[in-house]
Amino acid sequence: MKNAFCTILSRYKLYQGIALYQSLLYNTKDFKIYILCMDDDVYAICNQLNLYNAILVHVKDLENSSLTLMKNERALNEYCWTLKPIFIKYLLEQRNLGEHLTYTDADMCFFNDPAPIYEKNTEYTVMLSPHDFSKGSREIELICGKYNSGFIVFRNNKSSKKVLTWWQHKCMEWCYDRVDGGNFGDQKYLDLMPRSFEKIFRINTPGVNIAPWNEQKYNFRRRDGKVYINNHKLICYHFSGLRIIDKGKFALILGNKKVDELIYLPYIHILKDVIEKIEKIAPDFNGFYIEDKYRDSAVYFNI
Repeated sequence: MKNAFCTILSRYKLYQGIALYQSLLYNTKDFKIYILCMDDDVYAICNQLNLYNAILVHVKDLENSSLTLMKNERALNEYCWTLKPIFIKYLLEQRNLGEHLTYTDADMCFFNDPAPIYEKNTEYTVMLSPHDFSKGSREIELICGKYNSGFIVFRNNKSSKKVLTWWQHKCMEWCYDRVDGGNFGDQKYLDLMPRSFEKIFRINTPGVNIAPWNEQKYNFRRRDGKVYINNHKLICYHFSGLRIIDKGKFALILGNKKVDELIYLPYIHILKDVIEKIEKIAPDFNGFYIEDKYRDSAVYFNI
């Protein structure tokens, strides 16, 4: 197996998680994706979708008494963040993986083959994705960190497992959706990795983890059926600012809050198709949401 990916799906990320899977299927020839399903509904729906090259893991397979306590005291997104290093380490130890494992958030979408990421960097233990904030957003780095925890590559070796053990302990101690004492979720800990471990590299491949916080640095255009940023192919875009309100209504909570025709419209049409597929097999399932703190500031639109 050439490429192994993993992601975590709660009920509120299921639609986007299936879109992520479909984007990998379209752009990557030889891959497997391991999906941590956060509840019975998500597990059952993914199972019924018969996702080719997807391996499902139920959250119960990872949980123990300590995690059960955290599950009761942390919000769902915080609990998913807490489980991230635990899930990645579990896969590296329990599964027959290849050379590396890439964690990606469910709201990531691939527009081109990610192979250049691994071809360009060969001596790493962990590859981190810098936020690369736009000029007007750089002060956010002090709060959210230099690196984005939505896209990380781990080499399948003992050194990366040591890093994951350290990250797991940190997240078990504190992992909340707020800023406190220099911490922020699972993400701010990534700033400490290069200081604490060897061969922690930055991903410098163009077109990786483009997102609302850095997209203003690029010109988007289509050429030969592919999306480019400046003169490079867009490999993956992080739709962290998008919320699905219902099957025809969406909201943008981050960035310039503009519905870009090259990026957002194709993605939204994929999401609508995914929603329809899930409705057919689970008509009572509801994965729509927007956080209360964004309701007044979000830009809503219908498609």
